[in-house]
Amino acid sequence: MVVLKSVARVTSARLSSRAYSTVISCPSAEIRESLALESKIRPYNEVPGPKGLPFLGNSWRFLPIIGHYQLPELDKIMSSLHNEYGEIVRLGGLIGHADLLFVFNPNEIERIFKREETMPHRPSMPSVKYYKQVLHKDFFGDTLGVVGVHGQRWDNFRSKVHQTMMQPNTAKKYLSPLNQITDEFLNNLQLKRRDTNELDCDFMEELYKWALECIGKVALDTRLGCLNRNLAEESEAQRMIEAVKVFFANVAEVELRMPVWRIYSTPAWKKYIGAFDMFRETCLKYITQAMHKVQAKSNSFKNEEDISLMERILLKTSDPKVATVLALDLLLVGIDTTSVAATTILYHIAKNPEQQDKLHRELVALLPSENDVITEETISKSVYLSACIKESLRMRPVIIGNGRSLTSEAVIGNYKIPEGTHVIFPHYVVGNLEKYFPQAKSFIPERWLKTDECPFGHNKIHRFASLPFGYGRRTCLGRRFAEAELKILLSKIFRKYKVSYEHGEMRYEVQSTYKSPDPVRFHFADR
Repeated sequence: MVVLKSVARVTSARLSSRAYSTVISCPSAEIRESLALESKIRPYNEVPGPKGLPFLGNSWRFLPIIGHYQLPELDKIMSSLHNEYGEIVRLGGLIGHADLLFVFNPNEIERIFKREETMPHRPSMPSVKYYKQVLHKDFFGDTLGVVGVHGQRWDNFRSKVHQTMMQPNTAKKYLSPLNQITDEFLNNLQLKRRDTNELDCDFMEELYKWALECIGKVALDTRLGCLNRNLAEESEAQRMIEAVKVFFANVAEVELRMPVWRIYSTPAWKKYIGAFDMFRETCLKYITQAMHKVQAKSNSFKNEEDISLMERILLKTSDPKVATVLALDLLLVGIDTTSVAATTILYHIAKNPEQQDKLHRELVALLPSENDVITEETISKSVYLSACIKESLRMRPVIIGNGRSLTSEAVIGNYKIPEGTHVIFPHYVVGNLEKYFPQAKSFIPERWLKTDECPFGHNKIHRFASLPFGYGRRTCLGRRFAEAELKILLSKIFRKYKVSYEHGEMRYEVQSTYKSPDPVRFHFADR
């Protein structure tokens, strides 16, 4: 069969029986290569990886007391799998879960991504899927969004919003309000500093308020008021802030542990669903208001640049549910990820004063006054800031791994991998390998620049060795907004303050994202 397919591929004319026998007896170079490759393909059971026990498989490794795999230490688990078994590792025998195939080679990751189908299947967030397709199926119907969804319904939704979301001009429209929101955040920061220049609160909690206010403006076309001081406990803004805290405090318990919530409502599940409901109701309220505004002034719109993201979506689809579900998805994935990314970048720059000084010099040249507005030009010229962001997210990506669920049999790393296997791309491990990033444990933003200041500055970095925003058709829909928010925030902070972190090395663990389980406390000294 392989020979026949190869013959069909390399010949354009029908072969006579004589010609056919000639090809078989004297195969071409391409056919010989195809046969050689076929002979190298090995069966799935030969993929290296930890061996399971009878009946328990490898599930015992995650059990309390007897197991040595802890989900918060998934970063260490993946590193040890790579160190012990190599670039392709199978973790099978997981009760109630598909086998996991870890791919630690960026060349192989690239091949998988570039061969994927038009509707790539990513292992879903089961709790989000359950919320949308079971608990509130009457509300969502077939309009399920992009989070926790796959197949035709995912593709249908994506096709309605992707072009609008990914246009550079869409994010550009929000630079002015994002500047205003960030200025308010920094004013609050100033008031919360002690005499030691350290905040009197957990910095991450303050970032959640900032990120929520940013997402509110982008996704709901409104200012929620999360940065207002002395909020009343019963105010919508305060209830949203509390919902964000509750949601992200419980999402890891719900998503990463055994899903007993399918059988009975655990305390974590009840809190999680309560916060989810708050998000959905808030989105519905503001999108309904936006729909009324659009209907009232639909004839006055001149061009797309004059209207908000949600107004564009509403005009394109005439379906408020599409805008509501998009806003909900942006809330679910945009608050924690952006806040964690900002914290990680701040931490790395704070721990490397030489790089911080270099960044400050760049910002002073671009922003002569610390009160200057961050514009599109500022963002495009802040090349060292961009390098700092890339380097930080290489070392500690917000999501330590990406994945796909195989919808058909595939050959990966010369192994035949069956349909249904969950293929994991461990960006955290690959991004910290010396063979792809020399001095990988050191914070060297210059490696991302073409510069003689760094011995690696002219090295070509494998584009699939670090993918903080994913790749392909399932890349992060809100990427342009997240990058704008981060660059505005970081530019304003490092233009105004000298930041330090004086609590040793920040501890990281895998929750819903890769972040510190401890309160985050930076020192912000005036420049």
